[in-house]
Amino acid sequence: MSNVYDCIILGGGASGLFAASMLIKLTSGRIKLLVIDGNDRCGKKLALTGSGRCNLSNKNAAADKYHTDCPELLEACLKAFGPDDAVSFFENTLGIVTVCDNGLYYPSTYRAQTVIDSFRFYLEDSSCELKFGSRCTKITENKGIYEVSLKDGSVYGARKIICAAGGSAYPSTGSDGTVGALLKGLIDPKDVVPFRPALTSLNSKMQGIKALAGIRCRGSVELSDGTKVIDSSVGEIIFSKEGGISGICVMDISGRAVSLIDKGVKAVVTVNLIGKSEEEAVELLGSRKKMFGSRTVTSALSGVMPRVLCEFVCRLAGIDPASTIGGLSDKAIKALANTICKMKIPVDSFGGNDKAQVSSGGIKLSAMDSDMQYKKKKGLYITGEALNVDGRCGGFNLQWAWSSAAAAAKGVAADV
Repeated sequence: MSNVYDCIILGGGASGLFAASMLIKLTSGRIKLLVIDGNDRCGKKLALTGSGRCNLSNKNAAADKYHTDCPELLEACLKAFGPDDAVSFFENTLGIVTVCDNGLYYPSTYRAQTVIDSFRFYLEDSSCELKFGSRCTKITENKGIYEVSLKDGSVYGARKIICAAGGSAYPSTGSDGTVGALLKGLIDPKDVVPFRPALTSLNSKMQGIKALAGIRCRGSVELSDGTKVIDSSVGEIIFSKEGGISGICVMDISGRAVSLIDKGVKAVVTVNLIGKSEEEAVELLGSRKKMFGSRTVTSALSGVMPRVLCEFVCRLAGIDPASTIGGLSDKAIKALANTICKMKIPVDSFGGNDKAQVSSGGIKLSAMDSDMQYKKKKGLYITGEALNVDGRCGGFNLQWAWSSAAAAAKGVAADV
């Protein structure tokens, strides 16, 4: 093959665009580089991040905010290129002014398109070639040269490959979970973890829960297998029309819930509806009893939670919501406080890939070296969501896209 690139990047999403931009910077544009994406434009999935606002990173990015098979390598990668490094690159290389809001970084425009345009302009200013609209169907390797075959029949060669093809979340954007199949013959099947939805909603067949659809509250959630707590988070909780719960804190624990459900293990989410301790809830209910003793329980708690939710928790606690709060015994007050702070919701299903913001699974991180090069195949690098790393909401997954891409770019640049 006569026309061989120094590097081909598969995927024009967050990680692929960052890897390309970093390679241009590290090599001063001297690298022969090609970015391939099956979509008709770059950054299609990136445009959806942060509800279109693009939460670029988080000051608190560290291994404990992620799930992976190799937390040690993840931590090392984040330390080598962390949030401060990413923000510096965005500002000083791509020209994106950033703002920090409670530890979360955004472009100052609060528009994901700003980030996408900045990547595209930077690459178009360089020697990087961009090819969109034709998906990769096969990758083979022959005598140190990788041959990339596309659906349109074209074939490209490269000395090195960076696979940034994403996971399985939002398949309509091109992340359809085909990374394992794409790398078949190059990757040991034992190093592939099946993709599953993560950062998604959780569904329940709990009687009456569908009536709560649309209700929002701020509290906390704990996921258990019926015997021990598996994960927990704090934030907004949203009751969904499917009959279940969503919201940022629910999505944070959803990946582990999916794992339990897949294994047939009982998954229970304990919800604190008001973000207070049980003792504080007892005190709150007691003060309402003194203040509004002649009111019904739902009326007395109108400033605490919506009527429909109050009626729901009252029934769970064995209390008639139409009874007066002044007539409740201390035992009933404690039972209601316990239900409000520890409402147990059994979950049995979850939102699919089309509802998940991120997927878990991918190529095992333990199979990669510190440059995100696959240990068993020289010249093959893998980054972003294609690796078995998934983080919590709040910029953590994009930070992983930048950190892993930076590692791969440095590895490639050092050997071009």
